[in-house]
Amino acid sequence: MSYLSLQYFLHSIIPLVKPIGLLFALLLLSQTALSQHKVISGDSLVLIEKTIRKIDKKLNFTIIPGPVYNSSTRLGFAVIPMLIYNLNKADTLSPPSSTAVLTYFDFYGSWMAAAKQLLFWNDNKWRAIITLGYGDVRSKYFGVAKDSMVISNDENNYVWMSDQILFVTATCYRKFFRAFYGGLECSFASITQYGEDSAASARIRKDSILIGNDIQTQLSPTFVWDNRNDLFWTTKGYYASVNFKNGNNLFFSSHTYLVVEGFVNGYHRLLKNSSRLILAWRFYGQGGWGTVPYNELANYGEGDSFRGYTGGKYVNKSKISLQAELRFDLWKFIAVSGFVGTGKVFGNLSDFGKSVWLPSGGVGLYLNLIPSRNLRAYIDFAIAREDYSVTVGLGQSF
Repeated sequence: MSYLSLQYFLHSIIPLVKPIGLLFALLLLSQTALSQHKVISGDSLVLIEKTIRKIDKKLNFTIIPGPVYNSSTRLGFAVIPMLIYNLNKADTLSPPSSTAVLTYFDFYGSWMAAAKQLLFWNDNKWRAIITLGYGDVRSKYFGVAKDSMVISNDENNYVWMSDQILFVTATCYRKFFRAFYGGLECSFASITQYGEDSAASARIRKDSILIGNDIQTQLSPTFVWDNRNDLFWTTKGYYASVNFKNGNNLFFSSHTYLVVEGFVNGYHRLLKNSSRLILAWRFYGQGGWGTVPYNELANYGEGDSFRGYTGGKYVNKSKISLQAELRFDLWKFIAVSGFVGTGKVFGNLSDFGKSVWLPSGGVGLYLNLIPSRNLRAYIDFAIAREDYSVTVGLGQSF
């Protein structure tokens, strides 16, 4: 799990962790999903649930524990407790608010503790997100601007790098009209980057990546269109966002740069008078100008919900991706999916034709953890060009 993966979990509207996985986690999730009334199992967790229900019957609690595996960080473990609730019982227009906590470690020495507070209030006119985290995360460093060829996971193609991270982010949106929101995100991050040895540090420096402490302070105007019919399991509507990440020495940032990223998600019912078969699609784009720090560069498969590729392989200032997923409600608590997509990473528009296309495809399984909220967990398996991924998360893949 890289720093970008953690940021994506904490900044997205639906809390996600990716990739987490394999059979143990799936068994835990399936045991949870098969009971409508008991959201969690185990004596101590049942006690927590019963205590919460005594306070407010509309409060929901779930916890996702499980091993973490991907081709970048290998084997680890994560636990995500999550509380879902409504701030105002009389407010029927606002989606449910949530509080989520992430604890993570792997057997390569990485660890992270993070939290996210997501709030909706005043008939869905206001939204706020507060995130914070601290940890030390190891990941594979393949280099920058190596997008003109397909890269394998051979150990000669990468070195190990570490990020010691402290970050805090606060975002607030206001609805202007219909489903259009505007707001400002303020963030601070202190990141100390270093290689696992002197040879790794030298290779990282060769790409003009800072070794040492990097302060990143951003003011980011953000605009959102969101008319989804359901926050956790969308069957119709559109969700789009554009974010202008502005780092500047005037804000005490170590670099001056601008990163513009945006996406559009669409959701369509394919059966008349039924929500069982859904087509979901996502277009994502990002561009960077100035001295963009490594963790803010376009990193294929990190922060864009694209599956199938190891984070850190394809990194540059810009990227685009397009993916589509067909979702079918198979049974009361189970849905299945199939997805395909493609995209690429590049430096600027003049380099667009030189970079390779990076397609992937796969299948997924969704399990309904809290039927009253339609909160689902998913596990995906994707195959890509000389790569693969196993992903587990909460909510929807996108």
